[in-house]
Formats: sequence, C-alpha cells, structure tokens
Amino acid sequence: MALPLADWRDFYVMIGTASGALVGATFIVATLTSSVKERGLGLRGFITPTTVHLGSVLVGSAILCVPTLTRESLALLLGAGGAAGVIYGFVVATRIWHMNLDLADRSAYVVLPIVAYGSIAGAAGIMQLSADATLDILGVALVALLVIGMRNAWDMTTFMLTRDPSRDPPSGNP
Repeated sequence: MALPLADWRDFYVMIGTASGALVGATFIVATLTSSVKERGLGLRGFITPTTVHLGSVLVGSAILCVPTLTRESLALLLGAGGAAGVIYGFVVATRIWHMNLDLADRSAYVVLPIVAYGSIAGAAGIMQLSADATLDILGVALVALLVIGMRNAWDMTTFMLTRDPSRDPPSGNP
C-alpha cells in the first residue's frame, strides 16, 4: 500500500533544504573554534551533535521524498534511525552532563534531541496502525530537530564570538 506522502513532499523538501543550509553554517562555527586551545569536548559534545541532528533532518527528508517508499521500509528506517539517535543522545549526555550548563543548554543539547529521536522510533511502532499519525509525529520530530539544531548553532556562535580567549586554559605546549 502506498504511503500518503504526496501532500508532505513540499514540507520535506523545505525542511531538508533548511537543514542542509544549517549544516553548512555549522561548519563555519567549527571554523571559529580553530583558535581554541582545548576544543575536543566542544567538537564532540556540541558541534558534532548539532551537525548530526541537522543531518538527520536532511537524511529523513530525503528518505521521505523517495517515491517508492513502502510502509515496511519506512518503519524499518524510522526504527533504526530513531533508536540510533536515542543512543547517540545518551553518548552526548555522558560527554557534557558534568559541565556547568544551564537548564536551557541541558535541554537543547541532551533532553530534547533524545525525545525527538524517541518520537521517531515511536512513529515506526505505529506505522502499521496509522500512516497519517506516523507522518504527523515524524513531521513534528524533524521540525523539532531542525529548531534544536538552529538554536544550538546560534548558541555555539554567540559563545565563540563573546568568549574571552585570554581565559582559555593553557595548551601545555612550550
């Protein structure tokens, strides 16, 4: 049975395009970190996860534009992608949870992405019951990841532009 994706095509093209543009902008943020002496945690804990979330929106949107997508293949892809996203969210949490982050940052970098990916995995579970509900849940989850990615890219950019480089820890190199 065909999926009712024709009505969603413009939506997925639009958010996929937006996420692709934001992935490019995130690379610029990564470039801004080139002068930071201790940037490993910043890359693994903040920049890379943001790029992964935006990339997930891009890949999800591309998959949903495939004209021959079946319920079974969509359920499999959603389940695998959602589960992988939840696991990755917990990996990110272990990297940055010990840091002195405010509630907004903890929510945007850890909690909300895990909820969004969990929703994607949950959408896979209800695919056979209701394709319409699955597409609604998926649309909300992908927009949530897009907004989280935009927020986090802006947060990282403002951090890099307003930080005081003289307060960076010494590199340890003579």
